[in-house]
Amino acid sequence: MSPKKKTGRRISGDPRKTGGDIAGPGGPHDANSVIIDTTDAVLLDSSVVTLMGSPGDPKPYLAMLLEGRINKTTDRARNLYLMNEDGAAALVTELLALAHRIGPEFGARFTARLEHLLETKSFTGQLPEPE
Repeated sequence: MSPKKKTGRRISGDPRKTGGDIAGPGGPHDANSVIIDTTDAVLLDSSVVTLMGSPGDPKPYLAMLLEGRINKTTDRARNLYLMNEDGAAALVTELLALAHRIGPEFGARFTARLEHLLETKSFTGQLPEPE
C-alpha cells in the first residue's frame, strides 16, 4: 500500500509509476529536434534538500526530495535523489544553460533572480557571512 499524505491522495513511492521522456533525432541543445513525452511526468511542486552525513565528512552527499502530481492523474510521486558535488553542479549548470538558450531576456531574468536570492540571503538554510 502506498503512503498517504494528510490530503488522503495516494503518493507513489514506486518510481516505475512515474515516467516521461526526452528523445529525438537531435540532441537536447538542438532547436525543435526532440520529442517530449509527458506521459506520467511529475509536475514538481515541492522540493527539500539536505546534507547526508556531517559537514566535515570527506565524501558528503546531498539528498534532494522531489514531489509533485503525476501528469493527468490525481496520484502524487515523491522520490529522493542522492548526489555528490558533481551531480549538484551538473543540475545547476544545466538549468543555467537552458535559461540562456531560451533567450537573452529569460537568461537575464533568471540570473538576476538568482543574484537577488543570494544577496538577500533568501534561500533556505543560507548561513550568514562570517564577520
